[in-house]
Amino acid sequence: MEHRHHHSCTHCACNNPILTLLKDELFSPENFAALPTTKIAAKKEQAQAFMVTGGTIRPMINGSVETVPAIGFADGYVVATGTEEQVYAFMQENHPGFLSRELQEGNTLLPGLIEPHVHLVPTAMLMGWTDLGGFDNQDLRQDYDIASVSSIIKKAVANLKPDQWFLGAGLDPALMPLQKDNTELITIDIDLLDSITVAAPVLIISASMHTLYLNTPALQLVWNFPGNLELLNTYSSFNDYRSKTKGQLQQAAEMNPALKTIPPPQKAAMFLEAFVNLKTIFDTANARGVTFMYDAGMNNTLKAMLEAYLAVNTGTVRIGAAQVCDTIDDAKKLPKFQIKPGYEDIYLSHVKVITDGSNQGLTAYQSEPYLCKPDNNYGIYNYGGKYDQMPQHPPLDFKALMEIIIREKGWPVMIHANGNLAVQFAIQALKDSIPAPAEGIRHRIEHCSLTTQDDLNTMKQLEVSPSFLIGHVGYWGYAFQEAIFGEKSSMLDLCNSALQKGMRITLHSDNQVSPLGPLRMMEQSITRRMEADPERGILNVAECITAEQGLTAITYDAAWQCYAEQWTGSLKVGNFADFVVLEQDPLTMKRPYMNMRNIGVLETWVAGSLVYGSTVSEEVSIV
Repeated sequence: MEHRHHHSCTHCACNNPILTLLKDELFSPENFAALPTTKIAAKKEQAQAFMVTGGTIRPMINGSVETVPAIGFADGYVVATGTEEQVYAFMQENHPGFLSRELQEGNTLLPGLIEPHVHLVPTAMLMGWTDLGGFDNQDLRQDYDIASVSSIIKKAVANLKPDQWFLGAGLDPALMPLQKDNTELITIDIDLLDSITVAAPVLIISASMHTLYLNTPALQLVWNFPGNLELLNTYSSFNDYRSKTKGQLQQAAEMNPALKTIPPPQKAAMFLEAFVNLKTIFDTANARGVTFMYDAGMNNTLKAMLEAYLAVNTGTVRIGAAQVCDTIDDAKKLPKFQIKPGYEDIYLSHVKVITDGSNQGLTAYQSEPYLCKPDNNYGIYNYGGKYDQMPQHPPLDFKALMEIIIREKGWPVMIHANGNLAVQFAIQALKDSIPAPAEGIRHRIEHCSLTTQDDLNTMKQLEVSPSFLIGHVGYWGYAFQEAIFGEKSSMLDLCNSALQKGMRITLHSDNQVSPLGPLRMMEQSITRRMEADPERGILNVAECITAEQGLTAITYDAAWQCYAEQWTGSLKVGNFADFVVLEQDPLTMKRPYMNMRNIGVLETWVAGSLVYGSTVSEEVSIV
C-alpha cells in the first residue's frame, strides 16, 4: 500500500478527518435546529431502596478485589457494605420498607465497568456508513478479506438511490490475510475498487482513519466538482490526478476535496443519524456492563451534540472528557485547571494532544522504518513544521505547547503517542514541563504502544500513567509480529512491567478503532493471545497480567485515571449506585481466552436504576 505522509495528516480515531474537515457543514445551526427537542420519558426500574446478598459481591473499594456478603443502595447511592446482619440493620433503621434480593450462586456484582478512552460523536457519525471493518461484535470476522468486503460493497451499491455514493467505514488491511509469505499488507487502490464496482461512486475511510479510498467514478466527481478547482490545481488532468493518487487520499489537502464532494443529503444524514446512533452506542455499552465512558477528543461542537442528546434522552452512562488542544492559541485559551468537586455530565479533566498516528495504519512515528511497504516509512509526527518533518528530538512547538498546558494552566495532559519515538518525545516533553510530580495531577500517555523499560521507569518517576489500546496485542498482534514490526512487537503494551514498577494502568478500546467491551480488554491483557494467528500464539508472555490486575484496570484504576474515583469505579459508601451483575465471576474463570468477553451481563444499573437487563421485581421481596 502506498503512503504519502505529511503534516496535518488525519490518521486515527483521536483525530477524525470527516469531523475536522466538514465541521461547518456537519455542525451547522440548521442541522442542530433539526434535532429532536422533546424529552423521552425515562423508564425507572427500581426507585425503592434495596439490599443485595448472595452470589459474589466485589465492591473494589480502593482497588481491592475482596468480597463482601451484602451491599445496600438508596437514593441512587451506595449506603452500606458489610455483613448481611450489618447491612440489614442499617437499611432497616435508615430505609424502612427497603427491598431485599439474593443473587444466584455464581452471579457476581461489580462496580460498573469503565471505558477510559472512546470517541462518541465521531463513532456515531460513521455508524451510518456501511461497516467494512474486521469485527463481528467483539471477535474478528471470519474470512475477512477483500472478497468478503467486495460482496458487502456490491450488495450495498445495488440498493443505492440515484446520485447516492457508497460510503464505507472501517476498512482494515491489517486484519486481512497477509500477502507475500506473511510480509506485506494487501494494497487497496483505485484499480482494486474499480474491479469491485464502477456502477456508483465509492468512498471508503480506513479503520485507522488516515486514508480515503475512492474508485474512478468517485474520483471523477471530485475532479469535476466546482469547489475543488483551486484545491486540485497541482494536477494537470484527471488522468494525472488518478495516476498520482491511485485513489488513496491521505493528508487534509487530499481528503478535503473528496469529503466536500459527497452529496449534501448524505452529509446532512450523517449528523441526524448520529443522534440516533449515540443511543445505540450507549445501549451497547450498557449491554457490556459499562456505566462510565471517557471521551478522548472533546471540542465545543461535539459537546454541543452530546448536550443536545442528553436534553432529550436520559443518560445511561456517565460521561467525562478530554478537551483537544492542538495549537499554542488553543492552549492560551484554556482556563486554569480545577478538579471538579462533584459529577456533572461531560465534565472535562484532561487536555488531549495528538502527536502521531496509528501503528496498524503505518502512521505512528517510529525510530526505525516499518518492515512492510512503503519503503523507508517512519510514520508521521504532527509537530515540527514543514522544516522538520522527521524530528529526532521533541520539536520546539510541541514542547512549547506542553509548557503552557502543564506549567501555565496546570492541566493534566493525555498525549496520544503510538510509535516508540512518539512515546519518547512525549516522555521527554513531560519531563521538561513537570518541575516536580504534582499531587493529584494525573498525566496520561494514550495507547503508549511501544515502550522500553527505561521509558516506563521515567514515566513512574513523573507519576505519568499509561492507558493501553490492548487490542494492539489481541487483534493486530499477528500482523505486527509478522509484517509490520517483527521482533519490535515484543515492546507492545507492557502491562505487567508497568504494574511491577508500581504504576497504575488502564485498558481502552479507542472505539470505534476496536469494539466496546472491558471484559474483552481484560481477557486480552490476561492471555495476550494473537487472535489472527492460526496457532493463537502469545505475544510476549512475560507481559500477561492476572485477572485481579485486569479487573482493577477496568474499574477502580480507570476511574482514578479519569478523576472519577470519588463517585464511581468502586462501590464504597457514598459512591453512585452504578454496578453490573454478571453471570459468573471473571476472577474464577479457568479458561478466559475467548470466554471472558462472553460472560453474560445480566443487569447494568446506573444511579440505582436498571438500564440494561431483565426487570428484577420478581426477584425481590419487601422486608
